[in-house]
Amino acid sequence: MSNDLAKHLKALHKPSSPVVFPNIWDIASFQTVTSLNNGTSKPVKALATASWAVAATYGIQDEELTLEQNMEAISKVAPLAKAAGIPLSADLQDGYGSQIESTVKRVVELGVVGANIEDVSSETFEFYPIDEQVQRLKAALKAASDAGCPDFVINARCDTFHVDTGLSEDEAMEEAIKRGKAYLGAGATTVFYWGGSGRGLRDAWVETLVKELDGRVAVKLAHRTKDALSTKVLGEIGVARISVGPSLFILAQAATKEAAASILAGGNL
Repeated sequence: MSNDLAKHLKALHKPSSPVVFPNIWDIASFQTVTSLNNGTSKPVKALATASWAVAATYGIQDEELTLEQNMEAISKVAPLAKAAGIPLSADLQDGYGSQIESTVKRVVELGVVGANIEDVSSETFEFYPIDEQVQRLKAALKAASDAGCPDFVINARCDTFHVDTGLSEDEAMEEAIKRGKAYLGAGATTVFYWGGSGRGLRDAWVETLVKELDGRVAVKLAHRTKDALSTKVLGEIGVARISVGPSLFILAQAATKEAAASILAGGNL
């Protein structure tokens, strides 16, 4: 069944008709999001975890999240997603360095059928050389196949627009395209680009990436920022995948804080 879900997830990645991932972090968020699916209406086609939000539930920063802590969170939602017939992608950061193969094997055994894998080392905070990252992605896919999921979906994250590399905008784009093509050649389904907090990637950047990578581009929806690109506009530009990272978690926490402030100030909910 896991590989059937992987095939389904891969098929959902269509340039100009992107699959939209509401990112979850625990059982409650899983239940809240999937409650949108009822009767003949099933808007939730796929789910993904968000390591930043998972880390926040432990009271730590994203870069402090250990493999075991991440696995604990994934292990709670993966069986639920599998039972619901909804493909789940796991945020595995950089795959935890040299543990990338065993990490992928473990999540596949839980029922996960895809993963985000970053190209910046969680240990050195520096980019993996392209050739090394290509081999890491190939190793991850082989590990998934050996575990019974040959159609495992990798969303290969490329951080050239997010990490300060000292490159000019044109140089960062050139590096992003070079890495993106290499990652797709290694077997990734899409390449995920993020522009950091704020508005997100510029329209022209996304258009260039879509053109150069034949639409096999994934982006994060910016969080309620003026002039941020919507899912509709991103689809029209031609991306294949849209996610929201920890934004649902952040919005939920903001709503909780606002309600608490209201009742503590003599107001209501």
